[in-house]
Amino acid sequence: MISKRQKEVYNFVKSFIKKKGYSPSLEEVRKHFGLASVSTAHHHINALKELGLLAREENQPRGIDINLGEPLVEVPLVGTIAAGYPIEAIAEHESIAVPRSKLPKNGTLFALRVKGDSMTDENIEDGDIVVAKRQPVAENGQRVVALIDNQEATLKKLYREKGRVRLQPANQNYDPIIVRNNQLQVQGVVVDIVKSKKANQKNVVLKKVTRQREKQSSIPDGWLNTIQCTDCVEGMKKLPNNSVDLIVTSPPYDAIRNYNGFKFDLHATGKEIYRVLKEGGIAVMVIQDQTKDFGKSLTSFRAIVDWVDNIGFKLFETVIYRKFGAEGAWWNKRFRVDHEYMPIFLKGKRPQYFDKDPLKIPSKHGGKTMTGGGTRLTNGVRIATRSITINPTKCRGTIWEYMTAGDGTRLKHQHPATFPDHLPRDFIQCFCPPNGIVLDPFVGSGTTILAAIQLEKNYIGFDISREYCDLTEKRIREEGTVTRKLL
Repeated sequence: MISKRQKEVYNFVKSFIKKKGYSPSLEEVRKHFGLASVSTAHHHINALKELGLLAREENQPRGIDINLGEPLVEVPLVGTIAAGYPIEAIAEHESIAVPRSKLPKNGTLFALRVKGDSMTDENIEDGDIVVAKRQPVAENGQRVVALIDNQEATLKKLYREKGRVRLQPANQNYDPIIVRNNQLQVQGVVVDIVKSKKANQKNVVLKKVTRQREKQSSIPDGWLNTIQCTDCVEGMKKLPNNSVDLIVTSPPYDAIRNYNGFKFDLHATGKEIYRVLKEGGIAVMVIQDQTKDFGKSLTSFRAIVDWVDNIGFKLFETVIYRKFGAEGAWWNKRFRVDHEYMPIFLKGKRPQYFDKDPLKIPSKHGGKTMTGGGTRLTNGVRIATRSITINPTKCRGTIWEYMTAGDGTRLKHQHPATFPDHLPRDFIQCFCPPNGIVLDPFVGSGTTILAAIQLEKNYIGFDISREYCDLTEKRIREEGTVTRKLL
């Protein structure tokens, strides 16, 4: 972004060189603009150098030169736009210079300064400037400058749904804005982002930190995308801090089945899982409790409290895995157990990645317009009933249903305890970023690893049993070639 005074200085330098064949001195720049000191002229020249418009040879009296880079296009800066809750656009009367290569070949362009943080996941931050092409229509998923009720302007991603428009923020701390079609006017579609100087400095710091983390968090040679036949605690000790994005596993709890006679320490496992997870990483544990003498062992509850109180995790959510198994199963002295717990543990303040769209399920009355949509708020106030159009799909709740009978291959069921193929896939799609690393400390039959491969993620698997390591590797060879397009 170039300010009005910087633009004037640039034009003066360009005109001076063209007329006289050499560059002006800082004193001549100061004198031409009536600046208080040479240091002020020096400040403007350095700012233009940082923008790539001027080149300057230090310690030379006439070391200023025009940087003959790609041509710039002047775009009017017409106001301030909200990347948060809608606000009235604030008019400004400036312009910015943008490289021609970043802009469309035709159309009317305008620029807006961003206020707010609802689009940070699209790399649009407070103080940045967005350049938009003026047009009244937009495709689903495009970032738009939208006017609501002809008075409130906002910057969001647009999605047209039946009878309404959803303006979707790119920050999970904000809810989408839902309006009727006739309430919304698209004014333009974003074509470029001009980062503020503050944001550029922040990005430089982030890049340095990222490089340091990459250096510190390298996986041991030959371990990525492999199964390591070792005790998981000892194996994780060889992984660096903050190196794994997601863990989905089911520990051999309560000795309900014989896992080749091996034992493990759930507390020690939790400590290593916490250490190797990245900030914002997620660990999912599929677990139940043994029933003995008509009483539950409470292993799941004790593990959850221990991992939160003593290890440092947050309990993001506890999801119930509801099983649909053989219809003829029955017990004559207790209820049939048709669920397991899936506590979701979070390291840090918030998940580093969260996308629940792939987990949506069909709405029973999708597409229907119904009355009686009144709800009661947490403060007890009841919202009046109104007509609402039901979305075709809805957010999945905290009870996830999976069919267990007939799930998976015969090879998979050579292991005594398995979970459904779709279970780890759901968690990976929701919590694992692109190119992320999925770890399963108790690899078993390899279901989590197969899901990671099918979703094109990196993986590491541990199991102390050579039999189960061989089983997983065989499944990878026979079943691990399915691509995402086939799922």
